[in-house]
Amino acid sequence: MSEDALIVITSAIKTAFIDHPGSGHGTTWDPVTKSDEESIHLAKAVLVALRKAGYSVTKIEDQNAPKP
Repeated sequence: MSEDALIVITSAIKTAFIDHPGSGHGTTWDPVTKSDEESIHLAKAVLVALRKAGYSVTKIEDQNAPKP
């Protein structure tokens, strides 16, 4: 399992679940977020499901980077 992919997916999950109380219907409440543990668990589940379905997560190198 790619550690970089796990970090990126965990961050995406954590930010996707942020509840923005100021953008509601004029009401306010305490922000609600997923814990780091919950986000990591969900990210690992996504990576496992992708692998079982035959997918592989790989990092794409910057196409503008100088070639060696």
